[in-house]
Amino acid sequence: MLNRFTINQLLFVSHLMLVVILIAGMSYSRYQSEWTTRVNHEAALIERAILPMMREVSSAVAGRNYAALTMPSQKESLTNIEALLFLDIQGTSDYKDNKVCVRYFRERGEIWRTDVSSEELSIARQRRKDLAINLQRHNLNDVTKRKLTFLLKKADDDLAALELGVARTSEFSAPWPLKPQSGKYELLPEYGIVTLQLPLFNKNGGNIYAVFDASNLFSLKHEIYLTIAIEAVIALMVSLLLIVGVTHWLVAPLRTLAEQMDKDIEQLNIAALDEINRSDEIGTLARGLHRLTRKTQSQLKLLKHLSDTDALTGLSGRHNYENRAEALFNTTRNQGASFGVIVCDIDFFKLYNDTFGHGKGDEVIKKIADVLLSATRNNDLCFRIGGEEFVVLLKVYEAESLIRIAERMRSEVEEMGIHHVSEHGAVTLSVGAVMVSPRATSLSYQDVFDFADKQLYVAKRAGRNRVIFKEIDKQQTPGKEHCDKQAIKTLD
Repeated sequence: MLNRFTINQLLFVSHLMLVVILIAGMSYSRYQSEWTTRVNHEAALIERAILPMMREVSSAVAGRNYAALTMPSQKESLTNIEALLFLDIQGTSDYKDNKVCVRYFRERGEIWRTDVSSEELSIARQRRKDLAINLQRHNLNDVTKRKLTFLLKKADDDLAALELGVARTSEFSAPWPLKPQSGKYELLPEYGIVTLQLPLFNKNGGNIYAVFDASNLFSLKHEIYLTIAIEAVIALMVSLLLIVGVTHWLVAPLRTLAEQMDKDIEQLNIAALDEINRSDEIGTLARGLHRLTRKTQSQLKLLKHLSDTDALTGLSGRHNYENRAEALFNTTRNQGASFGVIVCDIDFFKLYNDTFGHGKGDEVIKKIADVLLSATRNNDLCFRIGGEEFVVLLKVYEAESLIRIAERMRSEVEEMGIHHVSEHGAVTLSVGAVMVSPRATSLSYQDVFDFADKQLYVAKRAGRNRVIFKEIDKQQTPGKEHCDKQAIKTLD
């Protein structure tokens, strides 16, 4: 089917598809960036509007001071926050652990209590009745009458506030869902609002839940859509013009370049061809292929790096370990230095995963990887070769240096104090370490690693959370019964 199209047509269609994908991807990224910036700005504004009253509200909740929460000045402060539609204060007083619940609703322009009990209402009514009866007595002097009159007015105000709270609470129906939220902010586009939840500062805690009008923010969202769409159309039109101009000239024979493209991409060098210096269509294509080749080679290098690196910890992975371990072992011996192998394993790691979950397990692995990196030197190689197993390869000149590094790894992991249900109460590390003298020329790297791995299991059988170190300083085969035991030193 493709044979029906000319080269110009194929190049035009392929380049057009590439441009459309790039424009779509860049437009989406631009939208996400712009929208996130606007949302963060709006969130900062609404939080800045609430923060000034947080300390005053927290103090009132701590002392169960409803007068401070519902006074006219408080209502005026809330009314002055133009975008604030609703405010709900829920807390617990610091002295008698009484609940404190107050609401503000802009549509009603009122602040009222939502925690008025029938008992509290009855007490207020009785108090008001008692004061009215006392005021009707004939034998009262002027001072007593003024006091009772003042108290009766206050009782009337208190009773009116309680009755208002009961009435508004029973009849209130929010036009949006009132629900706890896990984060500080939540956007509800279907209602055109943004909600804010902040914790109070008093000892027994509580929170302020506020609803703000975000219609301007969502209107801005449509403006962002329109702006990005216009930019995308302009970019597409410009790209179409460029594609037409380029594909018009790319019609010459491609045999030389095709022969080069049959080679391995890593060996390909378009820059060495004479065609790249030509000013006609072949030269244009050659230069384009040269750029593509360099980009592909760069990506291959990146892919190779990624295949050599453990994605979770950033340490070198097993693939890199298999490529470098034996080479480092041979190089170290040729240089006349001792070769060190440290094998580490996280104690009871399956139990940790089963208890706390694999997400927490991954966090532990990353933290331990950081410890291993900090404990090693610049020239040491650190690998993650299994789920919870790590290997460190070192060039050393004295056993004490290797022991010190291994012990630092173990102790720093223990000192992190990561809680575990194991017998140690915390996440620990078992370590097997081996140092091989350059005189032990009959040993292979695999022999040394297997011996270090055995020391790791010795550490686990001995109770875990320890370092088992052995040094091989002359010709012998570790693990065989006839080895020279005087040449092996053990740190337990």
